[in-house]
Amino acid sequence: MKMSISPLQIPMRETEKPRIRIRGIYSTALTKLFLDNDFEIIQPSLEIAERFSLNPERYLSPQIDVFDRSDKQGVIVESLCTLTEQFTNILFDILPDVVVRKSRVQKGAIYKGIVYRPAPKGGYLVKITPQMDAWLPIENTKNQEIKLGDPIIVEIKDIDETLGIPKVSMQISIPGDFAVLISEESVRVSHKIKGSVRDKLIELGKILRPEDWGIIWRTGAANADVAELQEEIEVLAKEAEKLMQLSKNAPALIKLRNGFDVLNIQFPARSKIKLDGIRAQVFPTVSHHHWLKSYANNLTRIIDFAEKYLAKSVSMETLNTAINEMLKKEFLPQEGKLLKIYHIKPNGREVILGPAKVIMIKEDNGFEYRMFRRFVPGGYYDGIGAPKEAGDYGVTIVRVLDDKLITAYFSVDNKLKGIYINLNTPIEVYPDGFRYIDLEIDVVLAKDNQIRILDTQKLDRYVEEGIISKNLAEETRKRAEELKEWLSGDGVDEILNICDEVRSKLEEMYSLEGKDELGFADILG
Repeated sequence: MKMSISPLQIPMRETEKPRIRIRGIYSTALTKLFLDNDFEIIQPSLEIAERFSLNPERYLSPQIDVFDRSDKQGVIVESLCTLTEQFTNILFDILPDVVVRKSRVQKGAIYKGIVYRPAPKGGYLVKITPQMDAWLPIENTKNQEIKLGDPIIVEIKDIDETLGIPKVSMQISIPGDFAVLISEESVRVSHKIKGSVRDKLIELGKILRPEDWGIIWRTGAANADVAELQEEIEVLAKEAEKLMQLSKNAPALIKLRNGFDVLNIQFPARSKIKLDGIRAQVFPTVSHHHWLKSYANNLTRIIDFAEKYLAKSVSMETLNTAINEMLKKEFLPQEGKLLKIYHIKPNGREVILGPAKVIMIKEDNGFEYRMFRRFVPGGYYDGIGAPKEAGDYGVTIVRVLDDKLITAYFSVDNKLKGIYINLNTPIEVYPDGFRYIDLEIDVVLAKDNQIRILDTQKLDRYVEEGIISKNLAEETRKRAEELKEWLSGDGVDEILNICDEVRSKLEEMYSLEGKDELGFADILG
């Protein structure tokens, strides 16, 4: 019978309020949000400290760390596992369409694993649970001799993108608030600590470090006194001893210590708009601030300048009008442009639809892009049941910030094969196309002329996994019923009228080029 143990916890000290550090383009809005929910903001930037009258002095370390995703579409969060639920519940309560994806492994978690074979990229594959492998690069072995079948203690450092499994190291760390114990005999200091303070910490580390362990002094150590630092090292040394004792007694393939949950959080359009409103309570904020900041790098400085300087002398309405005019003329896609459709699943899988060519743009009630698409023959159209045949084409209707994407499918002789309405978070436009989170429920007019709602069960799984909120799932089901009713009434005729306009525009475009027929083969060329 397998021995059951309770993993140790990260030995950071508890405080009255959870400690959170926030960086990036969402920092003002998220700082306001979490201050209002009784969190303590740790190590704020000078700008955030000024806006919220916070003490910028770096002291204790954060229990939750928040920073931008590389694409600016949300944030990455590293959270003590004991605080993750509290953190995500706040997001689900306030942000209507936020998507939260939690990594299947915790950063900094420690396992007793077994080396079981060489890895394709060099190093070794280590089995850390009966169901999970990890990659131990050769440089992470601490120059120790490794044999297949050896039980070893490893710590998760990251997820390797190419292998898709955790990357681990035999260097173990015991993080606290002022210091991190590491399983190598050295003393290091945070690069943010300079001058004589840095020198003093190096000398102190040489005195305080436990036998066989080293110390990394964290940023907060610069503002702590010697007694606090000594007390912390004593606490960490006891935790290290407990970990080593547990590792001797525990069976292999078991977790010895919990780590930090890693959350990949996406802010779709409604969440960005909500964050705009929260930010506006603190600082002048143009309409769609967070979308603009994620749109293009060369827009960021323009938005910062407008809010910081122009808002003092110009009304926000005037600023918004000027920015909208600039967007239309210089940034938004124009007719004739080939665009992609970033169809992102709630679990993070990205499907790129298209290319689609913009044939018409309507501005009567917001921006509506009417686009032409071609399809490769073979197989059947999902949900519609009609075969994909040579010459088939589609008209896709995208209204910016709409919660649906419509595609009508036609044969080469312009006969309707079916209509597919994808329900999603409000569609955002970017320089190379459109982006939304697919909410997995679709409404279709199938080849048998029946109108159906598809895939209603998938949302339940995403709610159970904590990826989307229950409210978002319920709203989406209700919206699907409304769209089914719309298709059953005037919806089909409205869509076909738009498709007729697109065909007429194409005929006009191609007749001007001296062609007698629609040359669908080269419309996307």
